[in-house]
Amino acid sequence: MDNHIQKPWAVTQSEVLTETNTSESGLSEDAVRIRQKDGLNELAAKPPKTTLQMIKEQIIDPMIMILLGAAFFSALFHEYTEAIIIAMIVVINTIIGIVQKKKAQSSLAALRDMSAPMAHVIRAGKEQLIPAKELVVGDIVNLHDGDMVPADMRLLESANLKIQEASLTGESVPVEKDADAVLAKDCSLGDRINMAFSSSIVTYGRGLGVITATGMNTEMGAIAGMLDDQTKIETPLKRKLTSVGKVLTIIGIFVCILVFIIGAMYQKPLLPQYSKGNSILVSW
Repeated sequence: MDNHIQKPWAVTQSEVLTETNTSESGLSEDAVRIRQKDGLNELAAKPPKTTLQMIKEQIIDPMIMILLGAAFFSALFHEYTEAIIIAMIVVINTIIGIVQKKKAQSSLAALRDMSAPMAHVIRAGKEQLIPAKELVVGDIVNLHDGDMVPADMRLLESANLKIQEASLTGESVPVEKDADAVLAKDCSLGDRINMAFSSSIVTYGRGLGVITATGMNTEMGAIAGMLDDQTKIETPLKRKLTSVGKVLTIIGIFVCILVFIIGAMYQKPLLPQYSKGNSILVSW
């Protein structure tokens, strides 16, 4: 079963209820058990990368490989000052990269901590207080002043409802919600006034909504996914830098080999040369 519907803000409340196969009296226990097979309503948690794994990722970068090669050949030709400086650059770059990844991991952990612990859900016509991680698509949830929204939901009712969505949109003031609004399909996140989003805070009024997305399918889940997989995000600039890095790596290796050959040709012999009469010719 598809565990979320597309663009619920662009359809009426009755259409959302139909698409999620539910009603205002909520899901039955049997329906809930079936839908819980899709997973819990929580952000996915991958094992954090170790420091050694982060160091490895930093070192295998093409530009870092060039610098390490340059440091090696500098030391080989007794240019120790240059070798030390290059090595320091590599170390500093690695430290900065690790710090950034650690911060991303901390941000992801903070997002997980923002999840609502409990939710007021209506099932089989009765309101219950349950752990928010047990919610499924199609559940009907009551929102009260001070509540944290447990999942993305399409509002069915709203009474002076205002929700703080700064964590998603950056808006400094709470957004006034209107459950009866039907919006355009390309409506931006901040303008979806008929929606309530996971981890946002109800600051005023009350509301009733149907869950349309849970866990990693929520808007907050999308942010968590980007933080967790940031190394896989290929921006145009990153693609260009990667391409340039590969070209520079090939050129750098070629130049290093050429310099090594030229240097070897012009180096003085390390062993004394002997004449035909076995007399030593001192040529160092």
